[in-house]
Amino acid sequence: MDNKTLDNLIKPLLEKYPKYYVEKQKSPTYVEMYAKSNRDILLVCNKTKPSSYVTETIGKDNRNEAEELELTGSPLKLDLSLHTILDDTMITDEPQLWTKEEATHVPISLDTAREIANLYNKNRDQVTEEDAIPLWILTNPLVDNKPLMLTVQSDSTHLARGLVTYDGSMNQDDVDLDLLVEDYAKQEGLTADLISTVVDCKYLISGISYGNSHNTDELVNAPHGGVTELRCEWTGKTLHTPFISCKVNFEQEVIVGHLASPCNAIWRSVCALHNMNQLLVDMTAAGFASVNLETAVIRNNIPGSKRPNNSKRVNELLNETETYAYTAERPAGGCIFVTEDTTTLGQCLKDMNTIGSSNDFTYKLWDILKDCETAEELITLLIQALKFISSGKIRPFIDVNNKTYLSKVVLNLSLGHSQTSKVLKNLRASPPQALSLVAQVGVEKTMWEYTRVITLLGHSFFITGIWNSEARTHESIEQINQTIQDMTMSGGDFQLNPFESLTSAEHSIRLDSDSFYVEDPNELTVDDFASLKQHGLVSEKKDVNEEPLISDEIDISPWKSLLMKFAQVHVCLEHLHRAETCLRVDFASLKPIGTRLLEHYVSEKSPVRTVGQFMSDPVMKICMPIANNIVQDHLRKPAFWYRVEMTRKPNAAKKGIQRDSKMVYVFSQQSVFPPTVWQNIEPSTEEVVEVTTLGEDLKYHVTKYVFLSNKLVNKLPF
Repeated sequence: MDNKTLDNLIKPLLEKYPKYYVEKQKSPTYVEMYAKSNRDILLVCNKTKPSSYVTETIGKDNRNEAEELELTGSPLKLDLSLHTILDDTMITDEPQLWTKEEATHVPISLDTAREIANLYNKNRDQVTEEDAIPLWILTNPLVDNKPLMLTVQSDSTHLARGLVTYDGSMNQDDVDLDLLVEDYAKQEGLTADLISTVVDCKYLISGISYGNSHNTDELVNAPHGGVTELRCEWTGKTLHTPFISCKVNFEQEVIVGHLASPCNAIWRSVCALHNMNQLLVDMTAAGFASVNLETAVIRNNIPGSKRPNNSKRVNELLNETETYAYTAERPAGGCIFVTEDTTTLGQCLKDMNTIGSSNDFTYKLWDILKDCETAEELITLLIQALKFISSGKIRPFIDVNNKTYLSKVVLNLSLGHSQTSKVLKNLRASPPQALSLVAQVGVEKTMWEYTRVITLLGHSFFITGIWNSEARTHESIEQINQTIQDMTMSGGDFQLNPFESLTSAEHSIRLDSDSFYVEDPNELTVDDFASLKQHGLVSEKKDVNEEPLISDEIDISPWKSLLMKFAQVHVCLEHLHRAETCLRVDFASLKPIGTRLLEHYVSEKSPVRTVGQFMSDPVMKICMPIANNIVQDHLRKPAFWYRVEMTRKPNAAKKGIQRDSKMVYVFSQQSVFPPTVWQNIEPSTEEVVEVTTLGEDLKYHVTKYVFLSNKLVNKLPF
C-alpha cells in the first residue's frame, strides 16, 4: 500500500478520534499471539505513562531494602544491578507475554471501537487484498463476553473482521479439544472431520528477555544472561505434547558480554583487540602523536565489572616465573584449560577464567595486559615486564607453537643482550610497535582458544578453515565431518593439527621462524622489533652494520577480518554454553546445535559484522529446529502457553457457510495482555492459582479469537 492510500485510511480516524493513538507499527505481542504474524498493522488504543503497578512494585522493594539496610548497613556504595539502574521502568523477573512499552497501551470502550471499525470499513474499496493493512483495536473487557480486541481486515472484495474474548480459566486436563472443534464446525455448518487443528506451545526453559528498551550497561548487569525456550507444533486434538512426533524449535537469546557469563575470559580479549586495532588504524592515518595514550581505551569500563590491579598482577607473574619451575608442568600443546577429563564447555570455560588457558609466558602476560584501562598503562606494564626479563633472572616458558614476535623478544631478552636498554627506550617511544607486539599475541591466543573450545564438539577442521578464509560455501560442516570420519574409518590414525595450514596462509599470524631456544648472536637495535614502518610510522634509518633480529613486520591488515570472525564464533560459544547449561546436554547433543550455529553466524549472511556492534546492542537471538530426543525431559512438563488454531480443510471449501474463517484458542499461564487491559477482567481468586510444580494444580487463562471473512462487493456495517 502506498503512503497516500494509507493516509486516506488513517485521516478520517485521526480527525474524528484525535485523542486516540492510531499508528502503523509492527504487531504487538498480544496481536501476534492470535494472528501468528508480526506483520505491520494499524493499532488503535489509548496511550499513557508506564503503568503505576510497576512503580508500586519497585517502591515496595526499595522500602524493604531500605529497612534491611538500616539494620545491616550498605555493603556497597552503589548498587549497579539492573534492578536499581532501571528504577521504575524495570520489568519483573517473572516471565511475561507483554513488553514494557505495551504496558502503556490502554483499551477503549467496545462501542467506540465498533464506530472506529465501521469508519475504517467505509474506505475499504480503496484497498486491494494484497495491500490490506489489518486494523486492531484494544478494547475494555467490561461488557458481556469480555472482549479484549477487535480487528478489521477488509479490502475491496472482502468484509473481514475478528474478535478476541476472555473465556475464564481451567486446568489443562479439563480442556476438551474435541468439544471445541465440534463448536467451531457447528458455527461453520460443517462436520468435525472437515476441521483442521494445529496446536503449538512454548516451554520456558530458563531466563527472561529484557526486550530492546535497555542500554548495554543495563543488559550486561541484568539478573538473567539471556532466555532459552522451546517452541513445539503438532496436529491433533490434544494439549499434551506428543514429545516423539512434534516439531521442536530451539529459541534462544544471549547477552554478549553479560558479566556472569564464563565466556567473558575470551570476550575481554576480543574487545581489547578491537580497541587496540582501532588505535593502530588511527595511528596509521594520523601518526601516533595524534593519539593520547593516557585516554586511549583498552578495557571497556562497564559498570559492575571488576577493576583489577594490573601492576600487582604483572609483579606476581614475574615472581611466579622466577621462583616456580615453570617448565616442569607444561602439558602437550601448552593447553591447561582442556584436559582428558573435560566433559563440559562450562568446565573448560571456568578453568580458563580461573587458571588461564596456557602456561606460555606471553599468553599469561596478555591475560593481564588486555585488562589495562588505557594504552599508557599497557605500554608501561609491557616495558616493566621486558625490563625484568632482560635481567636474566628468569627463563620464561614459551610454547613451541607460539611464533609471535613478542615470544622471540622475550626469549632473546632473557638470554641477555647489550642493546637491551636502547631497545626498551625506543619501544617506549614508539607506541605502534608496543601495541602491535602485544596485539599479535592477543590475536594468536584468541584464535587458538576458540579453536580449542569448538574442537570439543568435533568441528576442528571447520573452525581452522574460518581463520584461513578458506572457501567452504559449497561444503557444509556435516559434509566436512563425514569426510574426516571416512578418512578415520579407512584405517590409520587421522590426526588433525588445527594450525598446520596456518603457516602457509597469505596473511598468517603464525609466522615461520628459527628455533626460539637458540641464542641469537645479533644485538638488538631500535628497528629489530616488529614495526609498522610500512605505514609510515617508523623511520627507515638503520645502521647498515647491524643485522635485525626480526626481519619481517607485523601486518595488521588481516586483523579487521579476524576480529569479525572472533565475534561471530563468540556468539556461537555463548549460545552453546547456555544451551549446554539450560538443556543439560552433553557434547554429542551439542554437536548438531553447534553445526547450525556456525553455519548461521559464520557466513556471508551473518548478522554479526563487527565486534563494535555488541557494544551498542549485545543481544543476539537464534531460532532453529532441534532433535526431539535431546529435549524429551523438558517436553513432559506443562508448557507456558498453548495455542490451538482451527480452520477448514481444503475439501470443505464448497461446504457449509461460504466464507473464510478461523478460530484460535490460547491457554496461557500468564496474561497475554498488559495490566492496563487485564486488570479490568479481575478473575476471582479461586480461578487464578499460583504456578506450582504439580501440573494438576496449574490453571491456564483461556482467550478465544474468532475471525470471519465474507467475499462481498457491497459495504456492510460492522
